[in-house]
Amino acid sequence: MEMKFNLLDEPWILVRHGTTVKEVSLKNLFRHAHEYHSLAGELPTQDAAILRVLLAVLYGTFTKADTDGKFAEIKDYDEAIRRWKSLWERACFPIELIEQYLDEYCDRFWLFHPESPFFQVAGIRTAKNDFEPVTKIMAHVPSRPERMFFTELSGKAVESLSFAQAARWLIHLQAWDYAGKKNSIMGGVMDGGGTGWCGKLGVVYPVGANLFETLMLNLVFADRSSQMIRLGAPIWEEEPRTVEKRDLIPKSYVELLTWQSRRTRLFYEDDRVNGVISSYGDVFDKKNTFIEQMSGWHESSQKGKGHIPNLHLSSRSMWRDLGALLPQSDEGSKTRRPGVLDWLSELEINGIINLCAVGYEYGAMQGIVNELISDSITLNTKLLAELGKDWAVNIIGLIDSTEKAVNALGSLEFDLYQAAGGDRAKFKGRSREQAYFSLDEPFRAWLEKIIPDSSPVLDTSNQWKISAKRIIAKIGEDLIAEAGDAALVGRELDKGKGKGKVEKYYMSAAIASMRFWKALIDVFGKEAPNE
Repeated sequence: MEMKFNLLDEPWILVRHGTTVKEVSLKNLFRHAHEYHSLAGELPTQDAAILRVLLAVLYGTFTKADTDGKFAEIKDYDEAIRRWKSLWERACFPIELIEQYLDEYCDRFWLFHPESPFFQVAGIRTAKNDFEPVTKIMAHVPSRPERMFFTELSGKAVESLSFAQAARWLIHLQAWDYAGKKNSIMGGVMDGGGTGWCGKLGVVYPVGANLFETLMLNLVFADRSSQMIRLGAPIWEEEPRTVEKRDLIPKSYVELLTWQSRRTRLFYEDDRVNGVISSYGDVFDKKNTFIEQMSGWHESSQKGKGHIPNLHLSSRSMWRDLGALLPQSDEGSKTRRPGVLDWLSELEINGIINLCAVGYEYGAMQGIVNELISDSITLNTKLLAELGKDWAVNIIGLIDSTEKAVNALGSLEFDLYQAAGGDRAKFKGRSREQAYFSLDEPFRAWLEKIIPDSSPVLDTSNQWKISAKRIIAKIGEDLIAEAGDAALVGRELDKGKGKGKVEKYYMSAAIASMRFWKALIDVFGKEAPNE
């Protein structure tokens, strides 16, 4: 096989530059990162996977040399802070150092290479010497032809890929591929190990004003206890992978950034990728892998499972889980927030940033993708630092109160439904979903305005209580107004068995309303007006 398409010089990464999206090479991305607004791939999960590869390049460069080009490893916390700040203050990357590093490993960045193709294993094959269509690696396209009507892409657009497209989806595959049966390759294994590494995480990462800032904000050199993290080396600094699956545990963060969870090979014809082989690669137990910096952790409910990564849920907006991102006030907490946020708190950067959350919600033994999750919140960086601890307790308390009020709204809807004669077994409430939708934008706007060292805690908290109570009360009022005559009259209901007999109680719109307003007062207090 001849060498084709070197990722260092060929354009393949999608970036947003002003109002346009264009493909750039790896070198050009670092050369102009301060000019590009952001990555702009086909999916948010693709951007996250490519971001991790870009970070691996920066680690490979700046853990070995300082910004002046002098060979100097980062040996302690103080040096880690100094080196990071010297890069940040430049406001652009010293491209000569990055290109010097990349050129050293130039042969490892060929998409097609006889011995070491990028993110692949040379020469792997099935017993029949066949391969699967490229839709197997395109996460936004169904792999089965009869399901093509679920996507805007079809026909020739899904029969083959440009080399640039294939490179992006290859990186995505290694990070996010679903579990289940894979290609049977000679000397390999068909199944076992679950999703790609990122698929096991609820990925969270900060985003800056441009791509340079985003990369820098995610360049973590030290952990939550101000100790150096084990960085290690990316895949291109190691020996090329073979067909064999390796049962090992990653020892460093940079290993994880370029982790090969699949043994993969791309096929091409006439400068178009037209097929792929993908089988299981290096997989491991996810518990206690604290070297990962882009995910929070919580203690597993299963005995002996240790800490496992937090996962995003399609049913919950990111702001409802802020407690997993803000500073921990309890040192004995059973949760850990993403290491990248601890690092940000050490850097003492002042200003507003976005926190992005991306992930997949898998189904059926993680063998299919049910939902792609992409969300973000905007907040002041001081909320992530030590200064934000008191605010964190306050904000988490307000979120908890808001959820109690939403639950009271759901109870109101259920009470009105039963009062009108509805069958409780057939109840399908919608008020909670409606409430969270209505609360979403106001909460984000309220959070963004908080400046921890100047915003008055009591007044700011009351602002949210008033806003939340007004929104929830309005939905409740509408439910009561639309309840109908049957609910106004009400009916007698079974409460359940008590001491051998069925107890009864009466429910009507008036009773349901009284219970709802009492619950709102209990949650928000009388001081927060209804309008």
